[in-house]
Amino acid sequence: MLREMERTQCKLKEDLGPLVLSALADEEIFEIMLNPDGKLFVEGFKGKKHYGEMSAGAAKNLINTVSSVAERITNSKSPSFGGELWVEFKGEFKLYRFQAFIPPVVKYPAFIIRKPAGQSIPLEEFLADGIITKEQEEKIKEAVENKKSILVAGGTQSGKTTLANAILDYLARVCPGDRIITVEDTLELRCLVQDCVSLQTAPEKSMNDLIFDAMRSRPDRIIIGEVRGKEAHSLIKAWNTGHPGGLSTIHANSAESSLRRLEQLIMEANVEPVPESIVEAVNLVIYIQKTNKGKKGRQVTEIIELKGYSKEKGYIYE
Repeated sequence: MLREMERTQCKLKEDLGPLVLSALADEEIFEIMLNPDGKLFVEGFKGKKHYGEMSAGAAKNLINTVSSVAERITNSKSPSFGGELWVEFKGEFKLYRFQAFIPPVVKYPAFIIRKPAGQSIPLEEFLADGIITKEQEEKIKEAVENKKSILVAGGTQSGKTTLANAILDYLARVCPGDRIITVEDTLELRCLVQDCVSLQTAPEKSMNDLIFDAMRSRPDRIIIGEVRGKEAHSLIKAWNTGHPGGLSTIHANSAESSLRRLEQLIMEANVEPVPESIVEAVNLVIYIQKTNKGKKGRQVTEIIELKGYSKEKGYIYE
């Protein structure tokens, strides 16, 4: 088994090549993107830049290797692949999110490698870096301590998962005895409580399935890595049936629009959304976005606390 793992790593590193490997090793870079024209771009705290070139043949070899390790096949009948990439650096295995495309959906092979959030950053450091204000820090901490459910909203690469991990870090410090069940597509959340079960989706088990499994696992809190489909309905049901104090992330353009986005996702389950149920389930919405201000290029610009809903006014919050 050990030799097989070593052979797999040798093949992966050979197919990744020195250019991509150097980008993976660079802590300032968090995303690596190969476009169909062979141009390789990277994005980090200093912005996005052209990083080099990669041939279509080399890209296809890498995609085949990564999908093969995951026991999947990428071909013309299945021209996209999303999964995990494990790479060993100095004796430590690091996990990356890998999304790839091959013809006919693209002219030439393309892929995106996204690094997970690094070590959990305490909320106090978010304050020191100017990402949150003192008032915002206190509001987040109060929500965790009082088992209020939190939705972290933002765009792609806005820092949603990093902030969610900071909230989980605080949770571990103030509620170390809680039993936590996390549900994710890719394991990116870092929960440091002793009694924690991390569930990951598989072809046989969807996010929706795992939320129901989590409810049967005697949790104090259910944490969802990211809600992006019909599992939104299951999340609302779970948080409303004796499992307060949850945490999840969602793509949205503002704190308020994240609630409308939640409604849209619930409709994917062929269920009419009930705003009153959303208000009962979600107590606090935090909106984080990219910015040119501050040391880390991220800023929490809104935190709203839901108070109710009316047909005349819509969602009521402060």
